[in-house]
Amino acid sequence: MNRWLAPLATLLIGGCSWVNAPERNLVPPDGGVEGGIELFCDDGLDDDEDLAFDCDDTDCSEEPACCELRRTTLSEDWTAPDLSAGWTFAPTAGGSWSALRPSFEGTTFIGGFLPGDSPRALISKDCVSLALGGWVDTSLRTTDSTGCGPSDPCDRYAGVVLSVATDSAPGNKLQDELAVTLHAGGLVLVTQADVEVARASVGIDENVDVGIELRPTLDDFNLPILIANVTVAGERVLERFTVATIGDLVGSGDCSDVPGLHVAAQGRGEGVYVGPLETAKQDCANPSQFDEQSATLSGANLEFTPSWVEAYVGSPALASSRNSVSDIQWDLIVEGSNHDPELEPTTHIGYALGHARVATDEGGDWRLDTWESSESPKVGDDPPSCLDGTCDDNRSVREPHLLAELDDEQELRDLVLSFARELVTTPSERDVFGIEIVRPVGAPATSIALPSTPTLSPDEIPECVSLRDPALIPVDPEAQDGYWLLFTCIESAGAATEIHAVRISRALEVIREGGGPMRRVVLVASELGPFAAAGIRSPEPVISFEEDGLRLRIWFLAQSTPGDWAVALAEARTHDTWVLQFELPEPVPFPVNPILSSTSTLVRSGCLDEECNITGIAVTPRADDPSRLRFLLARRLNLPGGGRTDQLIPLEQTWSKP
Repeated sequence: MNRWLAPLATLLIGGCSWVNAPERNLVPPDGGVEGGIELFCDDGLDDDEDLAFDCDDTDCSEEPACCELRRTTLSEDWTAPDLSAGWTFAPTAGGSWSALRPSFEGTTFIGGFLPGDSPRALISKDCVSLALGGWVDTSLRTTDSTGCGPSDPCDRYAGVVLSVATDSAPGNKLQDELAVTLHAGGLVLVTQADVEVARASVGIDENVDVGIELRPTLDDFNLPILIANVTVAGERVLERFTVATIGDLVGSGDCSDVPGLHVAAQGRGEGVYVGPLETAKQDCANPSQFDEQSATLSGANLEFTPSWVEAYVGSPALASSRNSVSDIQWDLIVEGSNHDPELEPTTHIGYALGHARVATDEGGDWRLDTWESSESPKVGDDPPSCLDGTCDDNRSVREPHLLAELDDEQELRDLVLSFARELVTTPSERDVFGIEIVRPVGAPATSIALPSTPTLSPDEIPECVSLRDPALIPVDPEAQDGYWLLFTCIESAGAATEIHAVRISRALEVIREGGGPMRRVVLVASELGPFAAAGIRSPEPVISFEEDGLRLRIWFLAQSTPGDWAVALAEARTHDTWVLQFELPEPVPFPVNPILSSTSTLVRSGCLDEECNITGIAVTPRADDPSRLRFLLARRLNLPGGGRTDQLIPLEQTWSKP
């Protein structure tokens, strides 16, 4: 459904998924206005009608499809006395071999892949980070065309290969995801799995420059793929060729966080050579790069009373603002319990919410102590859980989200708290949640009383038996016209697979259309790809209103297999803020999802056991630097000798605006 082409009356009726067959040829709601921004950077359209298309538009300069900033990841000039430190001489089982390193026009080449009865390769021991895009550049040269025609493959050749393999079998070429090979007679072949996909002809005894440009994108099924453009002697011979799905790239060595491929110089026989080899990755700000900060938090250093956080602390909500003396204030709300969440499959576990606050110097990190905190829960019971049956009526409050509404000086105008509250109609009923939205006032120790009915009940959303993980997006810079409330829709006893949204007024009341809440389906797990195959939950949006448009990103948790939660990202753009009153702009899943997994270094750091599970994520712009985002990653660790503990890890990254 291309909702921008629909009349406004259609926009006000029902909803369709953001990612239900995403429409790449999206037309802005006003048909395109000069001074807006490019909606998509690879759709072939001049979305903002400024006569600059896609990557030629400066709006796209930081996007993965267009970024030209490079950071060198490998630079090999073949002059080192011993190449074995960085390269594997393959095939390793085929006996030793040595390479010649002649100089042509003052540049050292490597070749003489002898004996010539078998292909030989030097394979980089570290994979080259390419999932976010990158470049591979080299020169090839043939000095002797004897016995080889200018348009025919021959037994003598040399080239550059991108591969998932770290070795080859004797008598066989290296497995190639993409290879550019110069044959001795002057034929250049571009191949994948040794099948020709492009060709060119070049001269003998001259340096032939070869460039491979790799870009991430999404295919028609939202599967992230890597596409390649290849130039030979300054001429483009291959364009937008699918190299591999990003999920198939190597994820080891230097590419453990952002996957890539091994690069190799490969050849057979005499008179064919590979010149200096350089690789680079994109160096634009990207959502997969995090800076780890100090001051990891726990229930203890937040000074919460053990009676309600003894067994678990997680699902953080975070807000940043300036206070009256221009210090930076951090408000943190978490859920906690005195019983382990792992018991939930067999019994009811109760949860409560606590509030902590700290002020820091501008540009500073928060401290490990001196937090002002609600020792008892801000909302919920103390203790929130009791397995002996003495508090049957205790019901959970969970999964908080904070929206800080700031003035022009970044001082706090209002704080809006949303959270899931457990509902009960019979004593035996459990795990049925609605959503509460309030404006908490006063210090962290000021408690919140629950009204008799929630802001939004699952009775109002027929597809959902329970509503979890709320989060708010303002529909205008001042939120005068209200919000979109995102939430996880629990359809049955299985995993959550959809994130929905309902319009909320400034007065924190549900806006209705057609007899029910004004509602949209936002994200659907089955339409996102393998990283979300087992479900999605916990949306965390950040929106920025700029003069020439807005930027909206939504982080969320996704699992490829049950229980293996990771952090993923979808991003949307639109020209006009007015449309948010009626609709949400179509998202584009980030090409490299998930951006943070349970195997990532930042999650594994300090982990003393095989399991370090992600349990939640919070994100907010820094009030002292709106170009920076502060994340709070919640993880649960198994302890040596038994038991578990929880940590809240602060991370940061650049917030790229349009």
